[in-house]
Amino acid sequence: MLNKLNAFNMKVSILLIVAIFLLVLSQIVLRLFNLYIPSLNEICGYLLISSFFLALGYSFEQEKHIRVALVFEFDNPNLSHYAQVVSYLTATLICTFISYACIQLTIDSYHFHEVSSGEIAILEWPIQAIMAYASCVTTITIAFKGLEVLRGHS
Repeated sequence: MLNKLNAFNMKVSILLIVAIFLLVLSQIVLRLFNLYIPSLNEICGYLLISSFFLALGYSFEQEKHIRVALVFEFDNPNLSHYAQVVSYLTATLICTFISYACIQLTIDSYHFHEVSSGEIAILEWPIQAIMAYASCVTTITIAFKGLEVLRGHS
């Protein structure tokens, strides 16, 4: 189930990158006619942030993230296993805090009706909700990968 969710999130992430490309391309074409899309930089920034967070869980699950392998390469396999368990536990704790912070930020933005400061007033909570959702999925993914390492499957 988690694999399918991460794969779906990755597909949405790719679609958001394509949307950024199309928006920037349309802005270039519109400049030829002295037209512009208001708040395009801001919209593209929000799409990029959403794309990044949605891709985190998938990249971690597929081990495509930046990983410092030197921490895990010990001559003693027990020490290597211990280092991996501690690393996954630490990553899970950090991601849990990030998820909590994103959820709290989303709730606050929703209650206070926060909007962006660009030409177009864009509600901030929907973008923050995507970040909160994706960071929770990433936290769960890291926790499950850590459990696999703890059981000796990885």
